[in-house]
Amino acid sequence: MRKTVILLLMLIFYWSGVVDAQDTSGCEAGTTRIEHALGITCVPADVERVVALEWTYVENLLALGVQPVGVADIEGYNNWVDISVELSEDTIDVGTRQEPNLELIAELEPDLILTASFRSANNYDELSAIAPTIAFNRYPDPESGASQYDEMLATFMTIANVLGLEDVGDQVIADLDATFAAAQSALEEAGRADETFILSQGWIANDTATFRLFTDNAMAVQVLERIGLENAWDDAPQPFGFTEISFEGFAGIEDTNFFYVAQGDVNEAFAASPLWNSLPFVQSDRAYYLGGDVWLFGGPLSAELLVETILDALNVEIPGATEDAQAAFPVTIEHKFGTTTIEEAPERVVAIGYTEQDYLVALGVIPIAVRSWYADESIAFLPWAEDEAGGATPEILVMPFGNLNYEAILALNPDMISAVTAGITQEEYETLSQIAPTIAQSGDYVDFGMPWQEITRTIGAAVGQLDAAEELISEVETRFAEAREANPEFAGQTIVVAYNYGDARTYGYYTAQDGRGRFFTDLGFVIPDELNEIAGESFFADISTERIDLLDQDVLIFLGLGFAEGGQEAIENDPLIQQLDVFKAGNVVFIPAEYDDALQYSSVLSLEFALEGIVPELAAIFNDDGN
Repeated sequence: MRKTVILLLMLIFYWSGVVDAQDTSGCEAGTTRIEHALGITCVPADVERVVALEWTYVENLLALGVQPVGVADIEGYNNWVDISVELSEDTIDVGTRQEPNLELIAELEPDLILTASFRSANNYDELSAIAPTIAFNRYPDPESGASQYDEMLATFMTIANVLGLEDVGDQVIADLDATFAAAQSALEEAGRADETFILSQGWIANDTATFRLFTDNAMAVQVLERIGLENAWDDAPQPFGFTEISFEGFAGIEDTNFFYVAQGDVNEAFAASPLWNSLPFVQSDRAYYLGGDVWLFGGPLSAELLVETILDALNVEIPGATEDAQAAFPVTIEHKFGTTTIEEAPERVVAIGYTEQDYLVALGVIPIAVRSWYADESIAFLPWAEDEAGGATPEILVMPFGNLNYEAILALNPDMISAVTAGITQEEYETLSQIAPTIAQSGDYVDFGMPWQEITRTIGAAVGQLDAAEELISEVETRFAEAREANPEFAGQTIVVAYNYGDARTYGYYTAQDGRGRFFTDLGFVIPDELNEIAGESFFADISTERIDLLDQDVLIFLGLGFAEGGQEAIENDPLIQQLDVFKAGNVVFIPAEYDDALQYSSVLSLEFALEGIVPELAAIFNDDGN
């Protein structure tokens, strides 16, 4: 397969004139002549500063180990593109893909701009005046006979060539070929080779469900065919690789492996639909939900992600996969204060983040010391982590927030300090880094507001267990998806996650940036924007008695009852609470201590424990009053 890919790329380059070693007319010596969809560009050597105006090319750069200085629609990219390499915090958002900010791009002084021809036909000259600009076709010329997958490889290797990273590009493709071969072997060993599939994307707009079923000329389909599966959607190939159908269009689909991604409340609509539940592939348990943002954006990293996601859905493991193969050292972790490089697998990890022990033991790493928080100071692991800890007894560090004992940490002789959930300052980070390589919180979120998925990935990468981290994330996200499907009435209900840490008339709440708030939004509830805006850059907000109305939502949750003077009884008897409509409706849930602990941690281990105890309490509200 490897030789075939290289030959194909050479032919594509030769036929299209992408790389023409003999004809350099119009280009100065020392530059690379690139013929592309909108013209010819002479690219200088030693390109260092690249602006990418299409997400596909962002992924290609990251696969080559290059961080772009500017990217269009960064927020959308971060929300949708779920690959193993993250954008740098220093990357600048340069406007939308449709209308990039030319002035801002110019200020970045790029050496090269990468764009899509269909978006930049009207501003190509302006972009080229700023820096050499290459405009790629997103889809191959039908007359060329090339597939979308072939086009992806050609584009990727063109970028590698321009950046002088051909060897890196070759290795990336070789690794991708190896993934395909290993996946095909795994399917054969599991007796699932040559099975049929349909790949679908669904969403609901104006109460109408719409779906894209992908045809043979879609890149995602071509990737799955390379691992030995066969597309069952026999509609004629379409220009963009998909056919749109209504929900009723599913009725004619026979039994197959139905892989789908969904936006919004599609899963809830499925669960409530007699048609969906009558479909052959649903009745045979062959409908596989891949998530809401796991999709293919035209690069080798997302191709690997799609293969891994499909194998996970089919519960098929690649034979011979080892922990050593899952992550290589050295590894560099980006965080709020810069980057940290870990040269080899750490063996003496000190966890000073308040919940880090959960993530470490879930990944098979027993820390030598943990920081005491929210439990007896003699307890290192709470119930949900005891099995993974296996009876280990790490040293317990009693260090209140803002009072790190550096001498005690130094005495432990760590080879890595895990401080992702510690909320440390720049000064604390610099001191800790003098003791051992230290990983810290991301700068993309407020302190203590980093999502559990990102914490899992960060710690997983740092200890060489990124693939295992992704598996853990997938398992927990599946539990949330199951809870949403079983309780469609949660969707869209407003909720406030409140606390009372003092006298009975002093209240506050957690925002959607906090793990406790995210637990409920991941179940389908909504924390009103007003509550998040009041908190600003914090993960919580205290409120005055005059604004007790902020707690009057569809559902009111109370946490931390052990910290409230008088506990649950005092809150229930508070006239301020009794006047709220949510209280009168009986839609107040007081979280018991053991599940409260699990929510405070909101870790990859504690969340499943919290789901078991809290979801039935929430469901009871709606079962009682029919909301």
